[in-house]
Amino acid sequence: MTNKPEVTVCVTCVGGRLIYDIIRAIRDVDDFIVKIVGVDADPQAHGRLLCDVFEVLPMAEYDPEGWLAGFRRICSNHGVNALVPLSEGESRLVSQHRDSLVQNGVRSSVSSWSTVSTMTDKLLMLQRLVDRGVDAGGFESLDSEAEIGGILKRLGYPDRKVVMKPRQGRGSRGVLICDASQAEFKRLLPDRFCGAGSHDALLRAMEDEEGGFEEYIAVPFYGGPVSDVDCISKNGNLLQTAVRLRQLKNPLWPTSTGHKIHMDPRVTEHAKALCAAFEIDGAGDFDIVIDDEGKAKLLDAGARFSGSVGGSYTAGANFPAQLLRSMMDLPLMPFHIEDGCVLRPYITMAQIPDANEHDLL
Repeated sequence: MTNKPEVTVCVTCVGGRLIYDIIRAIRDVDDFIVKIVGVDADPQAHGRLLCDVFEVLPMAEYDPEGWLAGFRRICSNHGVNALVPLSEGESRLVSQHRDSLVQNGVRSSVSSWSTVSTMTDKLLMLQRLVDRGVDAGGFESLDSEAEIGGILKRLGYPDRKVVMKPRQGRGSRGVLICDASQAEFKRLLPDRFCGAGSHDALLRAMEDEEGGFEEYIAVPFYGGPVSDVDCISKNGNLLQTAVRLRQLKNPLWPTSTGHKIHMDPRVTEHAKALCAAFEIDGAGDFDIVIDDEGKAKLLDAGARFSGSVGGSYTAGANFPAQLLRSMMDLPLMPFHIEDGCVLRPYITMAQIPDANEHDLL
């Protein structure tokens, strides 16, 4: 008989490209007993074989009621007491029902709706920083094509580049870099509308896409190094963080092609201020850039871990397991992250639960 606590955790998006690292990290514990219930919208999600149980849920963005009903059924059938959502749509949905989940014995890694709704709207995100006295850099709300000329000028165009992006966009979708030196629009990803070009070139490109600039935000282009920052926070107090410097062939690529652990104190101090400003209670993921003056600036924020959080685990910091300890009020374990550790994603052979032996990829 064991006296170890038992945690049955539901992990979403188990079809993610780097899900093996996250599942491996959660299993690498000896202070509590863990059972993993994986969910995904894809019945053939490759991470299903890594989990003790796998269930299909619809995408939260398109069928929130169906997702919630399905999750409640999963909790009832499998005794789930912890939830770690890994998509932005799920984090927004779960945050709205956070209190009711707690009342039913399920703790989530997602902060309150007030926090999540602010963090996942880039305009509200930067306005919150201004309100809390945190350096947010320049930014302006953009809602129509007619406003673009004046906004670009105020942000320094044509002498400097300006970035226009959707307020609630995910990753690089819809991100446009206004660059006076590029007369023609250059698409920066083959399967997503994002790219660079002059003011006129971007207007033509948007017209070709039959889109518009409603609910956009414009910010100065920062050309310095960008880091993905993993955070665990309790009631706005940063408990632990890891800084993964991006080493990407294409800075707009949707998945990681390389990182280097770089515990830059400018970034870690900024992350501490961000957790306090947003009052994060759970997981946090920040994209932080160093500007031309050597100051940290926030580019984007998520109230969840990124898919590449496993990179920090490889470098010695088991953030997925530590997050569960924080969520479940278990003692935190000490760990030391290897500063300077260089990381690259690889396909690997992974051991799976015996019960999944006859399910093939």
